[in-house]
Amino acid sequence: MKKTIKIFLIAIFSIFLIVSAFLLFVHITLIDVKFDKNRLINLNHTVTYYDSNGEIFSVESNGVSVSDNEEIPEHTKQAFISIEDKRFYKHNGIDFKGLLRATFNNIKSFSLKEGASTISQQLIKNTHLSNEKTLKRKFSEIKLTRELEKQYDKNKILETYLNTIYFGDGCYGITTASKHYFNKSPSELNINESAVLAGIIKAPSNYSPVNNYEKCFERKNLVLKEMLAQGYITQNEYNKNSLENIVLNMENENSNYDFISLTRLEFNKIIEKSPYKNFHLNVYTSLDQNLQEILKNQLFEDEIACDKSAVIISPNGNVKAYLSTCGNLYRQMGSTLKPLVVYAPAIESDSVTEITKILDEKTNFNGYSPSNYNDKYYGYVSVKESLAKSLNTCAVKIMNYSGIPYSTSFIKKTEIKLNESDENLSLALGATENGATLIQLSAAYNIFNNNGNYTKISFIDKITADNGEIIYKSNKLENKIFSDSTISIMNDMLKYTVSDGTAKKLSYSSIPLYAKTGTVGNKNGNTDAYTISYSKDFTLGVWYGNKDNSLMPNSITGGGAPCNVSSKIWEGIYKDKTTSEIPLSDSVEFVEIDKESYNEDNFLILADKLSPERCKLEVLLKNSTIPSSISKRFSNPTIEKPKLSVENNGIKIELCLTEYIDAMIYKINKGQKIKIYDTENGFNESFIDTNIKPNEFYQYLVIPYFNYNGQKILGEEIYSEKIKSPNQKLGDWWINDLD
Repeated sequence: MKKTIKIFLIAIFSIFLIVSAFLLFVHITLIDVKFDKNRLINLNHTVTYYDSNGEIFSVESNGVSVSDNEEIPEHTKQAFISIEDKRFYKHNGIDFKGLLRATFNNIKSFSLKEGASTISQQLIKNTHLSNEKTLKRKFSEIKLTRELEKQYDKNKILETYLNTIYFGDGCYGITTASKHYFNKSPSELNINESAVLAGIIKAPSNYSPVNNYEKCFERKNLVLKEMLAQGYITQNEYNKNSLENIVLNMENENSNYDFISLTRLEFNKIIEKSPYKNFHLNVYTSLDQNLQEILKNQLFEDEIACDKSAVIISPNGNVKAYLSTCGNLYRQMGSTLKPLVVYAPAIESDSVTEITKILDEKTNFNGYSPSNYNDKYYGYVSVKESLAKSLNTCAVKIMNYSGIPYSTSFIKKTEIKLNESDENLSLALGATENGATLIQLSAAYNIFNNNGNYTKISFIDKITADNGEIIYKSNKLENKIFSDSTISIMNDMLKYTVSDGTAKKLSYSSIPLYAKTGTVGNKNGNTDAYTISYSKDFTLGVWYGNKDNSLMPNSITGGGAPCNVSSKIWEGIYKDKTTSEIPLSDSVEFVEIDKESYNEDNFLILADKLSPERCKLEVLLKNSTIPSSISKRFSNPTIEKPKLSVENNGIKIELCLTEYIDAMIYKINKGQKIKIYDTENGFNESFIDTNIKPNEFYQYLVIPYFNYNGQKILGEEIYSEKIKSPNQKLGDWWINDLD
């Protein structure tokens, strides 16, 4: 018994020592952690934006206005309390009951969905601490929160919290947010608007009413549901507000969206993870103000009445300039998607070459029957021609041959997202459920001037604090999408689209350009018109359409106004500098193939080294698709076996010669061989040998040859069958035989 008591006392003493040591450790660790009431509200938030040359082009500072507790409606406070801290008025800063409930629910759901930070804890974390997840930070948060609750009453804590919380889009505090989103002071906010603002703060970029309306609407209704559950609003108020739309009134919203508007969106997403860390930030962007000015001058000089957008991106994914009248909308892509989901995948798999022939005709693919523009069909065309002319039937045939899963596997590695419902043959013509933005589409084309690599686009290179600390740095990770050889073939094809295809308006300058146009619409009008073009240095995307998706005239097509404006923009870009073509990969080669075999038999064979220029066709092929066979059409000419027949008093010899092949004819009789004719002297399909004796057997030898610079290149000797001459020298021998 005594031994048991002794063990118990030792255990109690050990626990006491451990707890004491732990408390001493916490005390020593937190000895320098002090509550500073001056840090509760920082009224000066400044962001300075720099272009690619380090020059300031925009400075944004939030105002210093705050709202007193009396200026904030009760339903607004209740909205935040209901979603962020239900027991705000019942705990002393740390909600142990809520902590236990959240822990239990997280264990039950095998997740970390629920948090337990009170409004007081959030205020301390935002104003006094970093985002690091350590025990010291957590203990510091608890210590400072307890101190906050000792020095301030609940109303003051809530007021301070609402005046410091981040609402996204550069808005700190409810006064700034109310003005930004609704053009109101906080005192004017209704229940619906209060629920919107309370819902935003969980993840501002995700629940922004500007960028994610549907998610914001769902989140707003969740706040209303919590307000109802806690008795802050009635059932009728919930019913009314849950159905009410979110009506924004952003007085500072520009009618034109330029580079800074999208840069600000990217900036807000970046700082959202730690919006309270620094209040004076420097944002270094990829903006080229000269290129931005070119877009402004050319895009708005065009007087066509519709919305327009343009973007310039460097091969490494840096956005250099952007301008739009309606924002970076998701739109149908039309034929601009063909190079990415049809032609490049087919080239990559060696399913086709750029000169593979396809029959362009009206075709039914198990109920799907696409049509060409104006229902015009061209018969057999090369893959290169089908892309240049943007022939729909050919594009669908190629995708059908390559296979839809394979064809779509490449585009899925970019920012262009496909739904499962998109994976059908209509995708070959650019039909998708959600479409893509002009920036996403243009960035995907960067694959072609960046050696097959895709880099996610960005506006911001880095963000620093005033002390030089790097808060953020863009991580340019390249993802290899297509092989170098495929890229070289695609560049050759898209260069041909400029010189001889739908993007011909770009060919009027001497700038080496590559492009694809696209048009979306019907016989009643078009909704979207694109020209996506690129040089070795930049990708330029130009889009025409209407924000409300209303129809433009059918005369506005991708190869029309957008192409014309693109040409002017390119002229501006290269006004004072030059560029060169995109270099070819070592894995491709220009080779000469036999033109006759290709045109007549759709058969690829390398041209004879002696071929005349007219009989050769120079094509660009991947090394893996270069034919191994070489034509002998001219170095070893051959013809069909001659046909012999007896006609009147002679023997008729018929030869089948081609344009460049001649032949020498020899007569063999009784062991003697005599040359009787050379077709280079003139030949009319047949030759009749009348210098024969009656009733004797004759054989003829034909030697085809090619006249190469005065030298006869002889082919193989061709012997005819033996034939017996007529039995009479004069007259019609067959009549004499009958007599």
